[in-house]
Amino acid sequence: MLAYPSVITGDDVEFLRDDHAYVDVDGSRRMPLTQAIRIAGLVNYSMVNPVVLANAAWRGNLVHQATAILDKGFDLSEYEIPVECEPYVEAYQRFCREMQFVPDPAWIERPMIVELFGHRVGMTPDAVGTINGVPTVVEPKCTAAAHPSWGVQTAGQALGLRAAGLQIRDRLAVQLLKTGKYKLHPH
Repeated sequence: MLAYPSVITGDDVEFLRDDHAYVDVDGSRRMPLTQAIRIAGLVNYSMVNPVVLANAAWRGNLVHQATAILDKGFDLSEYEIPVECEPYVEAYQRFCREMQFVPDPAWIERPMIVELFGHRVGMTPDAVGTINGVPTVVEPKCTAAAHPSWGVQTAGQALGLRAAGLQIRDRLAVQLLKTGKYKLHPH
């Protein structure tokens, strides 16, 4: 039997974006943290119109791509941002400026597989960096309403990042609003 490390990152993890699945070094598929949260009953979008949900997913994916580009230190002017996404990206830029968030480019959208409570799960923390010198995991969200599952998601991410050797002390969901503003949800 193979002995697995408690954390697998980098080239040893393949994230299948279309399937939203993680594959580790031996080819085993691992459940994403967000799916585990959904199975636990902490997230349920069945009451949301599928067209609305698909549009929200499209917007969220594009905003996450834009924030990752910014967090890695690249210029967004080379990219075309859909008009519907611009206020959310502006809200994230405002958050970074006002909160003095300093992202760690090496840990932006970095897929990993982590053993949590005896189970191997995949996760991709959106942003890791510091706020006022404090190591923080940041989870941007493009929704009109806050959700209690965000705290569980950032807790899982923080555990995974700590297993990878990062000394995460704070967890924060940043609710990006279509007004170009943001709300903080510390956990």
